[in-house]
Amino acid sequence: MNMMRILLALGAMVMLGACTSAKEKEAEARAEAHEAQAELIEEKTETLREYKACVKDAGTDQAALAQCEALLKAVEVLENK
Repeated sequence: MNMMRILLALGAMVMLGACTSAKEKEAEARAEAHEAQAELIEEKTETLREYKACVKDAGTDQAALAQCEALLKAVEVLENK
């Protein structure tokens, strides 16, 4: 009878440990997703800054403005990730 109680207690502890582990994994996955989203936003923001500087430097030079469009397209790609 004592052995049965010990086994039940051990089983309960294992089950509780497994639940905590799943919750920890979920929290870690959320944190990683949040971090990835923050990095994506930062990259998009930096590319937009580069685009604005490029357009400002290009002035009315159509060839230079066309090169700036590559930065704008990069932002669009980032938005679609």
